[in-house]
Amino acid sequence: MTSTQRVPVLIAGGGLVGLSAALFLEYHDVPYLLVERRATTSVLPRSRGLHTRTGELFRQLGIETRIQQAAATALAAGRFGGASRGTSLLDAEALDLSGFVASLGVADPSPAQFCFLPQDLLEPVLADTARRRGGELCFGVELIDFDEDDTGITATVRDEAGGLSAVRADYLIAADGAGSPIRRALGITGWQLPPTHHYINVFARVDLAAVLSGRTFSQCEIRNDRVRGLVLSKNNTDEWSFHLEYDPRTETFADYPAERCADLVRALIGVPDIEVQIVAASAWDTGTFVADRYRHGRVFLVGDAAHRHAPWGGYGGNTGVADAHNLAWKLAAVLSGTAGEALLDTYQAERHPRAVIAAEQARIGTDFLARYGIETPDNAADLALRLELGTVMTRFRYRSAAVLGEPCTSQHVDRLTGQVGTRLPHLWIDTSRTISTLDLCGPGYALLVAGTSAAWRDAAAKAQRDTGIDIAVHALPAADWTASTGLPEGGALLVRPDMHIAARSDEGMHPPAFTQVLRSLTGRPSAAAPASMHAATA
Repeated sequence: MTSTQRVPVLIAGGGLVGLSAALFLEYHDVPYLLVERRATTSVLPRSRGLHTRTGELFRQLGIETRIQQAAATALAAGRFGGASRGTSLLDAEALDLSGFVASLGVADPSPAQFCFLPQDLLEPVLADTARRRGGELCFGVELIDFDEDDTGITATVRDEAGGLSAVRADYLIAADGAGSPIRRALGITGWQLPPTHHYINVFARVDLAAVLSGRTFSQCEIRNDRVRGLVLSKNNTDEWSFHLEYDPRTETFADYPAERCADLVRALIGVPDIEVQIVAASAWDTGTFVADRYRHGRVFLVGDAAHRHAPWGGYGGNTGVADAHNLAWKLAAVLSGTAGEALLDTYQAERHPRAVIAAEQARIGTDFLARYGIETPDNAADLALRLELGTVMTRFRYRSAAVLGEPCTSQHVDRLTGQVGTRLPHLWIDTSRTISTLDLCGPGYALLVAGTSAAWRDAAAKAQRDTGIDIAVHALPAADWTASTGLPEGGALLVRPDMHIAARSDEGMHPPAFTQVLRSLTGRPSAAAPASMHAATA
């Protein structure tokens, strides 16, 4: 690093969400600097599954194939999924999850799919891709201080040798984890629920092939007179995560050296002399926190810095990636001068409610059986509040100034039909079924018309000239698009760079007023010319 550096966006944190933010910014041609205090990417599996919606976001980046190739190496045997319970792995029995599978409902149509890819395998793919695309990633460098003024952020970073450097940025993205020093420095508080459980997460190499005899699971709950905890699959053979339950009133992480961890892992397995190699360990709890504010001037919280909760359901990392995706295009628009600062306020309005929903749903999974939809008298009340995965991650609608129309009464929809604020419906638009309607989105806006319409093409061309906003116009087969969206022939959807519907032609968007609508949605009601791009590099 140089002694003084200027960059439009500084990212503090190089985990899953910080690396995703870097790639989303690169997609929108926004230069950035990422600093991460760790010397390498995560050695712990942490988040293990990429939800379908996250797959769509990575598909937009053009890295779907690399993700799938990495995922193909994740499991050395068997498959991902299932749940078991017992007093050890020796006697653990599989739960009947037929009801749980049925409760997941029919998957929302998508060009992507769920992907099992633990975070220690995913992060290197993201970091390598970012570097190949010209991104500046500095591992072993920690942000230790920052000051904010009306025009930007001045940060001080320290490298592994203790050297200090100054960074001047237009904006700062805090992807610095659940304990977020940046959030704490800003005094941002939030909604909290106390932990229900405390765990020591032990990532270990231990060959369980003989113990399991072909049995597989995602999670196994173990309870015996020596230890209570969970076993989570990593590669289904010799890499596993063991979560050892402990009482923080009587113990701390320091009371769990490697030798004790290995002994307790053996107790979970049920084989006292099995060889166990501890790779890494850390302490965590199931406490819930959602920040009251996602924005403080020129600083934005993403991922665990904005929200943390138990990992049940896999909502944490996936919600964080969606945060970064939502924020990146808005920062790009403001930096290019095609949007006003007001657009950045919609980040909080749109993403905060999603974190609350995710946290509430994760909390329902506190009970192991509730986690898999198995009802008992003790968990029935919680299960009555459970939402389908697709509802939480895909079938929702944003309500903010970045979408047109009156606020809707519900955050969720039963089916994606092009409702304002929702994710664009997926349709294959080529005979080989390789190009989706979602592939038409980004990096600018897209205007999708049912059939052809000279009026919409002329309106889009004029709006692009007047505002500087890129607008790609696509004519879709009228019959198919009408059936999917309810639009008449010649009707149109205006789709944001994040694949969400900004406006419909049958709900207040018309060709003569299209430029005015676009200015309103991007926080630039005046006709002022766009400002210069990337002011911090000037």
